[in-house]
Amino acid sequence: MPSLVPRTIMIALLAVFALAAVALAGGKQDILAGNQAAQAGQFKKAVALYSQAIASGQLKPANLAVAYNNRGSARDDLGQTKAALADYAQAIAIDPGYAEAYYNRSYAYEKLKQWGKALTDAVKAAELQPNDEVYLQREFYLRGKAKLN
Repeated sequence: MPSLVPRTIMIALLAVFALAAVALAGGKQDILAGNQAAQAGQFKKAVALYSQAIASGQLKPANLAVAYNNRGSARDDLGQTKAALADYAQAIAIDPGYAEAYYNRSYAYEKLKQWGKALTDAVKAAELQPNDEVYLQREFYLRGKAKLN
């Protein structure tokens, strides 16, 4: 009669590996999956995946800021601009040097016709990334808009 001990150990090891795989599937993997969903235009799915990454508790601050920023972008694409603003603010609170969050938030403020706030964020993004032509062009564009409004 075969021993049950090796089979029990094997089952226990498989369970450990399965749990480890589930843990790896969270956090960063959820961000990557969210990015793929957003690129495919599946913004609700992207929001859910970014939310899952945030709730995982597995992200280091820089990645947590990315998850909030990306969720903000997906929410903004869904027309949830105020929720997007909250996510961008959270990303900035976690990583005040994260230029992309300021840049994205400037678009959300622009949608709400809050030109001064949009410009302030565009200036901050350009300040943090002074060699990024896209950020500099955004600042220039909003300076013109702010003067008109």
